[in-house]
Amino acid sequence: MNNRHRRRKWATEANKNSSNASITVAVISAVAILFLIFAVIYAIESGGRIPNYVGGLGMVFFLATIPCVVIGRREFKQKNYNFISRIFGIAIPVIALVAWAILYFFGLVFA
Repeated sequence: MNNRHRRRKWATEANKNSSNASITVAVISAVAILFLIFAVIYAIESGGRIPNYVGGLGMVFFLATIPCVVIGRREFKQKNYNFISRIFGIAIPVIALVAWAILYFFGLVFA
């Protein structure tokens, strides 16, 4: 009789669905990180002379990561979605936002 109660205690939860919003903001932020890497490599190769549209697109990606962090934080608080998708939905946008902020900070200081 005691074993039956112990097994119930270790029963796993049903699989939860992934959060589509978290996945979307993670993908957008991953693209922003990839563009950041491309822009830094391109700037190094060209000696710091990058076209205006690359800088403008970088600013768009930087500004796009801000609502991604807000949406990811909102989705992280909802417990009815898969934990892994919620973690990716908050972690990747925060990494992207911090990386872009560091790039612009160094650009302001050393330019």
